[in-house]
Amino acid sequence: MGFWKKLKDDVNVVKQRQQKSMFIDYLGGHPEIKPGKVFVIQGGSNHEILIDNHPITITKLEWDEKGTRSAGKAAAGAIVGGVLTGGIGLLAGAAVGGRKEDNSLAIITYGDVIERQIFLRANKDEYAKLSSLI
Repeated sequence: MGFWKKLKDDVNVVKQRQQKSMFIDYLGGHPEIKPGKVFVIQGGSNHEILIDNHPITITKLEWDEKGTRSAGKAAAGAIVGGVLTGGIGLLAGAAVGGRKEDNSLAIITYGDVIERQIFLRANKDEYAKLSSLI
């Protein structure tokens, strides 16, 4: 195998791994993984992923969509918008001030005899990417 062919193959492997991996915010659930940003990569077998090099065989993956709007921020935005620009600013200020905060979770269930759960903060796109790794 020539040098350039080997280099091209290595680049392709790196690209495939990037497509089959991601960083995500880990909240808890596994005794050996610390909360914070973790690296998730597709595992070697079916329904397996590696979270910071800890193999996890997934039995179930769920998405718990949660979002909140701050009424206080919406009111403050409405007041500021109304004072600065009048009626239309009141509506715009309320909309901007009360933006939805995404607190959605990906919940991974794993374990053979005893089922346990891992909680990851994941928006819709992150959940889709995580699903594609399984």
